Amino acid sequence: MRLVCWTVGRVPYTAATPWCRADDDLLYVFPPRFQGRVFEAHARINNLGLRGNDVNEVKPKNTLRVLCLGDSRTFGYQVGDNESYPARLEWHLRKILPDTHLEVLNAGFPGYSSYQGLRFLETRGERLAPDLVAVAFDFNDRRFVLRPDQADGPSSFRRTARALRLRNRMRFSYALLGALKLAGQLRRETTWASDVLALPSYRLPDLACRVEIEQFRNNLHAIARWCRDRQIAILFIAMADAPPIVQTIEEGMRLRSEKHFDEAVAAFSRIGVEPMDPASAQWYRALTQYEIGLTREAQNRTSEALAAFRAAAQAAAFWSVFGGTPVRHSKDYVQVIRETAEKLQIPCVDIAARFSQRPDLFADYTHHNAEGHRLIAEAVAEQVVSMLRK
Repeated sequence: MRLVCWTVGRVPYTAATPWCRADDDLLYVFPPRFQGRVFEAHARINNLGLRGNDVNEVKPKNTLRVLCLGDSRTFGYQVGDNESYPARLEWHLRKILPDTHLEVLNAGFPGYSSYQGLRFLETRGERLAPDLVAVAFDFNDRRFVLRPDQADGPSSFRRTARALRLRNRMRFSYALLGALKLAGQLRRETTWASDVLALPSYRLPDLACRVEIEQFRNNLHAIARWCRDRQIAILFIAMADAPPIVQTIEEGMRLRSEKHFDEAVAAFSRIGVEPMDPASAQWYRALTQYEIGLTREAQNRTSEALAAFRAAAQAAAFWSVFGGTPVRHSKDYVQVIRETAEKLQIPCVDIAARFSQRPDLFADYTHHNAEGHRLIAEAVAEQVVSMLRK
């Protein structure tokens, strides 16, 4: 049975679970005081289940506490504990405000969406008692789910959390994992990649994602309302995909609008080709294949368009507990962040604009390197100080 496990099972995937503890409200959280690898970074999780050093659960008197809420870009996906932007933000603020006792909490979780950010505040925010909340989401909101009932929400989270608990309990039961995988194959269980082809449409706008754009807007409004109801300051941080991704997609769209169809297809096809990060070929294949489909459709090359649409839908169905690959463009969600900030008169640190010509600040298709985190921290520190002095 161990042999079966290694040949048809998914044992290496279970090795990623020690840092992940199922939670009915948030889907998963970090176990307090965990130390080890979280994807590409070695991380120290503190007593509160957040990345960084231990802090008092009850905020000390006369302490300014900043809560950085976000996904893996806030967590610091490929950087060390002291290199993430929240850690560097604390360093900058201590330097600028030497007479202020302050704490910066890194509440970034890989895979989190704006819905999870809202639920984090609703379930844990009161206890943490922040004076200011910095909010940065969008990448995971855009990720594909097979059906609308799998979108982020209470019922889908409870259902998936139960499955996570079961998987974690079986982590070392190699024989059982292999047997379950083999049984699934014998029953000819389908996968997302095959199920997606049974959907009525292969067009990405018709597919579901974890948080649709209007719900994303609503979540930002709800986060702002939660903070303002408690007289907590708030700022938004707009982050986008790496410039080679954004620029290449926009170039292809421009060429298509000018009816340079073959050149447009060539532009879209550059995603994931060196010198770009090869991983972007997987993560952005759905978006680029869909744009190729639209281009071939504009040429009346119907069969090629349909093949590209099918390829896009299947590429979106790269399954994980976090959802599939993005099926909405980054710029649409970034624009919602900017519009919401303007409408609600919330300060916005526009990293997407600042880094639009700086591919050297990215470690991969969307995550920043240590220098990128340093510059984000500088920009956020400048905004925080401006807010405190008003």
